[in-house]
Amino acid sequence: MAQQIETLLTPIQAAAVLQVKTNTLAKWRVIGEGPAFIHIGRAVRYSARELTRFIERQTRRSTSEK
Repeated sequence: MAQQIETLLTPIQAAAVLQVKTNTLAKWRVIGEGPAFIHIGRAVRYSARELTRFIERQTRRSTSEK
């Protein structure tokens, strides 16, 4: 069975998807927040699937939800 290749995004592309600055993504990586990321050598990449999951985890119905 062939595995589907995951779409990987650069930090610039991921920041555009999330509508945040690349510095925000870098800070999140350091403190362990934000979407999971992948290291390929020295390059940082984000899977499109993980960005979708991250967005879904941020969805709230009330301001009192954490």
